[in-house]
Amino acid sequence: MVTHFDDEYLAVSPQVIVKVVRDAHEFFQENKIDERYENMALDLVRRFVSKEGVPREVDPLFGAALYTVTRHPWSHPNPLTKTEFANKLRMKESSLEWYTESIVEKLGFETLHDNAHLPFFMDPKGIIASVVESIVGASVGEVVVRGIVTGSPPSYSKLADSIVDRLCNVVKIVPIVFERDIHSIVRRKIEEESRRLSDQISGR
Repeated sequence: MVTHFDDEYLAVSPQVIVKVVRDAHEFFQENKIDERYENMALDLVRRFVSKEGVPREVDPLFGAALYTVTRHPWSHPNPLTKTEFANKLRMKESSLEWYTESIVEKLGFETLHDNAHLPFFMDPKGIIASVVESIVGASVGEVVVRGIVTGSPPSYSKLADSIVDRLCNVVKIVPIVFERDIHSIVRRKIEEESRRLSDQISGR
């Protein structure tokens, strides 16, 4: 029987994933990490190892998973730098950075920056991402059908502005400090969704 996590092919056996998650739990216990963050970081370790296999060094992966989840956009303002974080976990900053970049790239996280240019990470499986997806999906659909009815091309830049305003000022699911980065993400998603819908409508 093949076991599926996240409906993906597993890079390693489920037993290996369980062992790495348990090792990560020990690492977090030794470093007295708050259970809420630990659970999120353990799930990130599971997702990474399921997809990529077990890395050569596991401690920096555990540290990077923790760093990534503690820098959720909702944690802003979070002034703790990568250097301070690495020192707290007694690991090399370069290793922490390398594994953080691997997690972000392999698992499809978006990186947002605040005014001090500190990074915050948006999980593609998290609440913010799913709200962005559903608002973009519904809004593009409405604009496209409106265009069909009126015969005029839709204005996607106005749509992006109104979606970002809704996300940052109305539902306030994204802190206003990330407005510029969220705008780029929303623009990209609008383009993808409108392309998908116009292909569907034209039967491509």
